[in-house]
Amino acid sequence: MSEPQPQQSYARCWDEIASDRAEAYRLVDESQSEEALAAHGKTQAKYVVEGLRIGPGDVVLDLGCGVGRIGKEVAPRAGKWVGVDVSANMVALARERMHGLPNVEVRVVSGADLAPIPTASIDKIYCHAVFIHMDKEDFYSYLVEARRVLKPGGLFYFDVWNLCHEVGWLRWQYERALYATRAERPIHRNQFSTPDEVRMMVRMAGLELLSLIETFSLHAVCTHVPPDTDRTAFLEQLRRATGEAYRSIHYGEGDLRFFGGKLVEGLRARGHEPERPPPGR
Repeated sequence: MSEPQPQQSYARCWDEIASDRAEAYRLVDESQSEEALAAHGKTQAKYVVEGLRIGPGDVVLDLGCGVGRIGKEVAPRAGKWVGVDVSANMVALARERMHGLPNVEVRVVSGADLAPIPTASIDKIYCHAVFIHMDKEDFYSYLVEARRVLKPGGLFYFDVWNLCHEVGWLRWQYERALYATRAERPIHRNQFSTPDEVRMMVRMAGLELLSLIETFSLHAVCTHVPPDTDRTAFLEQLRRATGEAYRSIHYGEGDLRFFGGKLVEGLRARGHEPERPPPGR
C-alpha cells in the first residue's frame, strides 16, 4: 500500500477544511463555537487596529481573511475592508458572518498573487497566522504583491513563527512530532522563519522594514517609500509617528509562558521531551 500523499493545493486543502463550519473554526484558532470565535477575533482586532492605527479614512486589506474572525471586528473601524482568501468555502463563511456590514468586500484569490486588488489602492494590510502555512516561495510572492497593492507610505503587518526563539523551536519540534514523515505533512502545516530571512525577503520584495519584534513569532511592520522622496527622512518621520503603536502587536511574557507550557505538555503527550542545546553550546 502506498503512503498517503500530502495536499498539493492550498485552495483544495482549505476548502476541504472549511466545508465543515466547526472544523473551519477549530483550524482557524481552535474555537469551538461562534461565541468563542467572536471573542478571540475581538481581542486580536484590537491589536491590529491599534498597531496599524486603522481609522475611518483607511482602505484595509485582510490577506488570508479566513472566516472573517478578525475582519468582522476590524471592518467597522475602517473606511473600507477588503478580505481575500484562497478558499471559496472560507470566503463564503466570511461573507455570511459579515453580512450587513456596508463597507466589506470579500474576494477569492489564486494563492499566487493578489490580482483582483488594484495597484497602490490599500492603506493598511494585515496578515495574521497566514504565512506560517505557506512554502517560502509563496510567502515571498505575497510580499511582492503586498508591495504592489500598498499605497506609498502605507503600513503592512504580518507575522511568522520564529525558529530562533526557544518557544518557536518548541513549536517546530511539536510540528515534527505531529508529522513524522514527509508523506504525512499536509500543505497547511506550520512552517518557520528566522529574523535574517524575514529581513532579506522584505528588502528584496521592495518593502522597508519599520519594525521587527522578535518573540516566538516575528511581528513585522513594513512600508514602502514614495518615489522621489528622501528615504531616510521619510522612514524616520513614519517611525516617530507610528512606532509606539507597534508595541501593542507583540506577545508578552505571560503569552510566552502559556504557549511554552502548552507545547511542552503536547510533546510529552506524544512521548517527546523538549530539545535543549548541548551543554557548553
